[in-house]
Amino acid sequence: MTLSEKLKQLRVKKGLTQEKLAELTGVSRQAVAKWENGQSRPTYENLAALESIYGLEPYRLSGENPPKKENKILQANLIKIAIIAQAACLNVAIQPLDEGFTGGMYIFALVFKYLPLFLTSIWMSANMRYEKNLVQRRKNSIIELIYCLIQLAAALWGYYSGHLFVTACLLIAICYIYVAYINPRYMNRRLVDQAKHKNKE
Repeated sequence: MTLSEKLKQLRVKKGLTQEKLAELTGVSRQAVAKWENGQSRPTYENLAALESIYGLEPYRLSGENPPKKENKILQANLIKIAIIAQAACLNVAIQPLDEGFTGGMYIFALVFKYLPLFLTSIWMSANMRYEKNLVQRRKNSIIELIYCLIQLAAALWGYYSGHLFVTACLLIAICYIYVAYINPRYMNRRLVDQAKHKNKE
């Protein structure tokens, strides 16, 4: 039996008209008619309302598993770890190589320095998938690119000036501002303790 046939059978069995069912579910009668004709499919919210009206268990009508609930705390932690790891790898990348490295050892040292930076940068970009709003995601991508360019400029300055300790402190400061101020204010990403945030609200 198709979903449309099942919906019509349940309505008739309950003794409801399409108009009455539309009123109970908060949609138009035409929407109910389209459901029963197979021209359209109810949303998850509509199916939940219908299951409540007919006294059915959740997701009985759709026959699907409930959508996975997003773990906002885990997502925020993964974003923070990626940002911090990228800053740490950038700090490693600016350290000068030992002059004793030659040939294959020199290549290995370069890979050891820059590959983690490359991978953590990809990880940072991949975390953009948590933002469902595509307009906000594009905005976040631009902001994150600007952040990475600022970090790179600071790293290059430190590398060529030789002020490695000052540069490390600068990279940490930029990373902190990005996590604590830029992300929640401009990127719709609250990288703070979610429980504390809920208590404030």
